Amino acid sequence: MLETNHPFTIALTGGIASGKTVVSDEFAKLGIAVIDADVIAHEIVEPGQPALEEIKHTMGTQFIDKNGQLKRSDLRDLIFSDPKARKHLESILHPQIRQKVRKAIEAVTSAYCILVIPLLADRDVYPYLDRVLVVDVEPDTQVHRLMARDNCNRQQALQVLAAQPSRAQRLEIADEVLNNSGSLTLARDAVARLHKRYTQLATQQR
Repeated sequence: MLETNHPFTIALTGGIASGKTVVSDEFAKLGIAVIDADVIAHEIVEPGQPALEEIKHTMGTQFIDKNGQLKRSDLRDLIFSDPKARKHLESILHPQIRQKVRKAIEAVTSAYCILVIPLLADRDVYPYLDRVLVVDVEPDTQVHRLMARDNCNRQQALQVLAAQPSRAQRLEIADEVLNNSGSLTLARDAVARLHKRYTQLATQQR
């Protein structure tokens, strides 16, 4: 567990296609450290990494291509259709992700840090979180954005949403909610207001 003097840490979460990256990029432009659990999740399944070896041995070599790379689309299709397989994959990845996240937070030098955790549904998993910021849009907006982004049909988009924590679960753990249904300018203005608030809170914690 992190020491009590860890940097002020805000989890940024939200459903798929809600615009989390847009929001986290705005924080980064303000000089705030952004740690993305998804980026870490990609790193730990690179060839030669223990997590990839465990996936290969426990879930099958059919998810590894001839170059030793993870077949992400094949694995994604499985976990969206098979909750048991999704739970097993999470049991492999999540402990290693949390370990690397902890190390990244310990290295933060900015006033506070943003920890992007797309599937956060239980803040107790990361006991050092000071705030939870939820990027929120209407489910129909998510569906339309996802269809456009991934060139999938409505049924496929709904299946992806169903495999994630619900909107109600996310909002229940939120300290702040950023409605990202509007323009980039509105999102940028909202981040600026939050930046001011988080900087003040971080200063008070010291």
